[in-house]
Amino acid sequence: MLILENGIFVTMDKARNVYKNRALVIDGHKITAIDDKDTIETKYAHEQAERIDCTGKVVFPGFVNTHIHSAQSVVRGVAENLGRAPSYTASVPQGDDLTASESYVFSLLGAATALRFGSTVISDNYANSMANAKAFETIGIRALVSERVHDMIFYGLADGIYEKDEALGKNLFEKNMALFEKYGDPDGRILPCWGPHAPDTCSRELLKKIADATHKHPAPVTTHLAQSRMELDRVREIYHMSSTELLKECGLLNDALMAAHGVFLTEEDMKLLADGQVQMIHIPEGNAKAGAIADVYGMQQKGLNVAIGTDNGAGNMIENMRIALIAGRINRHCVTDPLPEQILEMATVNGAKALHMEQKIGSLEVGKLADLVIMDYDNLHMTPCTDVIGNLVHLGLGNDVETVIVNGEIVVEHGHVLHIDEEEVMRDARRIAQLKWAKSDPS
Repeated sequence: MLILENGIFVTMDKARNVYKNRALVIDGHKITAIDDKDTIETKYAHEQAERIDCTGKVVFPGFVNTHIHSAQSVVRGVAENLGRAPSYTASVPQGDDLTASESYVFSLLGAATALRFGSTVISDNYANSMANAKAFETIGIRALVSERVHDMIFYGLADGIYEKDEALGKNLFEKNMALFEKYGDPDGRILPCWGPHAPDTCSRELLKKIADATHKHPAPVTTHLAQSRMELDRVREIYHMSSTELLKECGLLNDALMAAHGVFLTEEDMKLLADGQVQMIHIPEGNAKAGAIADVYGMQQKGLNVAIGTDNGAGNMIENMRIALIAGRINRHCVTDPLPEQILEMATVNGAKALHMEQKIGSLEVGKLADLVIMDYDNLHMTPCTDVIGNLVHLGLGNDVETVIVNGEIVVEHGHVLHIDEEEVMRDARRIAQLKWAKSDPS
C-alpha cells in the first residue's frame, strides 16, 4: 500500500476537481481512496503503508503519449532539421538499419526519456516491435505497441520513388500479428495494436488486409495521416482521392483509428474523420519544427477527439503541451484560446479515450489504475503558483517530474528511471549511433 499526502491533486475527473489537503491511497494496481488527509490518516493508521510526502508538489494523472517512435531517438537533434519525416529521408539511420538488439537500446533510451518526463503510457510504432516491447517491459512503462507495417520500400522515398515489395509487407504484417500472440493479456502493461505506416507507404491491398485483421484482433490502429504534401500527392496520383478517402474505402475510418499529424487535412477530410469518430493525434512540437500547425480547433469543432503525441525527439509531453497551446493561439490569432485546462485534457483524458482506455486511466479516481505523476513545484520558475494547471502548461519543465508511478509501482524516483542503469543505456546509445551515422553519411 502506498499513500500520497500533503500535495495538491489535479484529478481530471468529470468535475475537474483540484484538491488540497487530501490524501490518495494506492493498493495493488489501483487507486482505492482519495479523501481528506485526516480521514485517510485515521482509516489507515494501523496499515503497513509506504508514505510519500507531497508537500510543495502537485500530483497529476500520468500523461498519455499517444504517438511516439521510441527507437527513433537515434536521429535526435537532426530529424528536426530535415523538413520531412525521417522515414522519408535517405541520409539518416532508418529503423531497418537497426538490429533487434540495437532497437532495444534506443527504445530503452526513448521510452525512458518519455517516462522520466511523465508519460505513463505510450503508443509506440516502429521497426523491431518485439524488441521494442521488451524494452518497455524492462522500464515498467505502459505501452501499446505495433510494428511499422508498409509494403513500399523506404529507401527510395527521399527521391519520390515508390516501389512495392509484397514480401516486405507480408513479413511486417506477420511481425505485427505476432504481438497479439505474445501480449494477449488485456490487463498487461504491454498491449498490441496495429501499425500501418501511412496511406502512401501501404498499398490499398495491405490497408484492407489490416482492416480485415482488426475483426479477429480488435485493437487501436495507429497511422500517419496528411502529414505531408508528398503523401497527399502520391495518393491522389495513384487512387484519385485523398488519403482520408482511401482509409475510408479500405475500412479503416472508425473509432479505432488513431491518425497522427493531420496537418494538411481539408474540410471534407475532417468531416469524414468526424463521421467515423476517428481519434486525432496532434504532434505539436514535431509539426511546429517543420513549420506546420494542424487545425486542432477545426477538428474539435467537428466533434473529433484530439490527443497529443510527441513523435520523435525527447518524448517530453510537458513541452508538447506548451507548444500545443502556443501553436493553437497562433493558428487562431487568439491570445486566450486554447486554455491550459484544455491542453491538459488533451494530454490525459483525451489520450485515454484515444487508446480506448478511458475507463482505466487518464484521471485520478477511485477504481482507476494507479498511473500518476508527482511534480515538484517548490522551485524558482514555478513560484508563485496561483494556478497549478497554468503553471504546468506555461512554465513546467520535464525535469520538474520527480516521481512516476505506473500500475501502482514507482518507476521514476527523484528524477531517475529505476529499472535501468541510465549511464549504461546512454553509453550504448552513443556507441551505436556513432556507427549508424557513419554508415548513413559516409562523407
